Amino acid sequence: MREKSKAVLTVLMVVIVMATGISGCTSSSSRKTQDSSINPFYTDRVATVRIVMTEEDWSFCQTNAFEEQYVPADFWFEDELIPDVGVRPKGNSSLGQAVGWGSPRMPLAVDFNIFNRVRTFHGVKKVFLNNGWSDPTLIREVVAYEIFAKMDIPTPRASLIDLWVNDTHLGVYTMAEMVDQAFLQRHFEDASGNLYKPELMVARLDWTEEDADKDFSSPFFPEQPHHDPVLYTNIGGAPLIDLLRALKLEDLVSAYVPIAPLEGNLARGLPPMRMARNYLEAMALKTNENNPDYSALFKFLDVLNNEPDETFPEEIEKVLDVEGALKFIAVSACILHLDNYIGIGHNNYLYEVNGKFHVIPWDTNMAFGTFNLGIRKDGLINYYIDEPTGGPMSRYPLVDRLLSHEPYLDKYRGYMEEILDGPFSLDVVIPRIDQLAEMVRPYAEADTEMFYAFEDWERCLTEDLRPPDIFEGWMAGGPSPQMPFFIPLGESSFLQKNFQVNSLWELMGRELTPDDLEKLESGLSKNTYELFLQNVFGPLMAPQPPRQPGFGPNSLGLKTLIINRYESVRQQLAGERPSGTGYSGGNGGSMWMVDWFNF
Repeated sequence: MREKSKAVLTVLMVVIVMATGISGCTSSSSRKTQDSSINPFYTDRVATVRIVMTEEDWSFCQTNAFEEQYVPADFWFEDELIPDVGVRPKGNSSLGQAVGWGSPRMPLAVDFNIFNRVRTFHGVKKVFLNNGWSDPTLIREVVAYEIFAKMDIPTPRASLIDLWVNDTHLGVYTMAEMVDQAFLQRHFEDASGNLYKPELMVARLDWTEEDADKDFSSPFFPEQPHHDPVLYTNIGGAPLIDLLRALKLEDLVSAYVPIAPLEGNLARGLPPMRMARNYLEAMALKTNENNPDYSALFKFLDVLNNEPDETFPEEIEKVLDVEGALKFIAVSACILHLDNYIGIGHNNYLYEVNGKFHVIPWDTNMAFGTFNLGIRKDGLINYYIDEPTGGPMSRYPLVDRLLSHEPYLDKYRGYMEEILDGPFSLDVVIPRIDQLAEMVRPYAEADTEMFYAFEDWERCLTEDLRPPDIFEGWMAGGPSPQMPFFIPLGESSFLQKNFQVNSLWELMGRELTPDDLEKLESGLSKNTYELFLQNVFGPLMAPQPPRQPGFGPNSLGLKTLIINRYESVRQQLAGERPSGTGYSGGNGGSMWMVDWFNF
């Protein structure tokens, strides 16, 4: 092992030397220090972003997307060049859907300081470029982040961009700021603390130090390979392994320390299952990784889960920014962000500094009920504000313990009023949606790689992309209404004569021309033909096969949902509508799904 570590350290020194001089795809000697006071996250227009890399690297990113391996590139923001950046595919479901479709419209991570630790993009070290896989409107993520930010919650900035990679026009993306050291420096006086991004199995915070080393081994997930820890040492810009891969130097250490590739099911669009080995590893410490200290985390978890009710308020305020947490819960409940702590139980960061934790929102692309945890439309609109959890309150101690204390509940309700009178006011949020829609409209109309047809985009601003029906399923509306297995004899004979098949199901895998569809429409009943179209093309006529990505086809009309949700929250606050079950039962979400991810 000593020889292995020596080999890695030797390569480390080589990388440090090379990384200071690496060049991207554009010859440029510009190393101008950027003004961090400039905000590149535009609120009033769609910026054009061009990423330039070798065609070989772009091809590698597409054919090896699940490797999520950095390649060198240049980043153009409008007419401003940031050279020598690292770019890689990123994501879970969003990446898997793009891969499964064979679409180049992958979500991407751009690291500005991986090759030069002092380089930033106007003070930002990394951005994520999100592909809109689950949101036909393309604006949910921006709207949700803005509401969090307006409640003085430390929140990533996000904006809309029109993205190109080389000569490939990928279309409208969201550019979101990464929560990292640079983010912490902008929001906190002291940025030296521990930043965590809890994974699903631990993110509900319903565990303590006694569980820290609990083994997550499962027959459903392969055991993760054990690597020499030196490979994952953060040397400033990134872990050593990322630099080695980006510089194509991993072969120099593979003979000493095998680097196992991550495997996914490319054909089905399933990303690799990355399984932490225990609770502590699943907390995913993002800062101070080289010298971790978990004592403050264990203290926080102990207070949250074990402190008696009588002393809980006094003790929790020593280890948690209670006001910030109450605001986070209030906004999440208002905007129905169930793909975070209050729903499935993840997608937030925890930042601890000087023993006190702060909650930071993340990944809002499925806010406004797109991820519904199996809760039907009426349940989303009238989602209980006093029991704002997908399942039983007891499963979510951060919410349960805080809102069980009446003064905190009163303060939380006060924040609800503040949200309704401020960023979630219909006089504020609806005009903002209209403004964003006008910004996006010409880009969406010209977007040939968008996961939805332009008609889908337009419709989902106000109408449900597919109205709720008896086929609603366990997560986000379930499958489309199923086509019939048996059709009238006349229609069956028509299929045999014109398409040489016996059922509609046999046509699902075919590339049908407009003439084929016209002929098919002439021989089927209106209802059967529409069911066929919905199963093949999604709710309308989305351009991409298989034309039914992720959660998007179950999106509720954005503005209509917000108007109805606003009115429901007002009524609940006024006592005109139930604000809870009365027995802390939460909102009846599919807890079997939560338990599947949090076993």
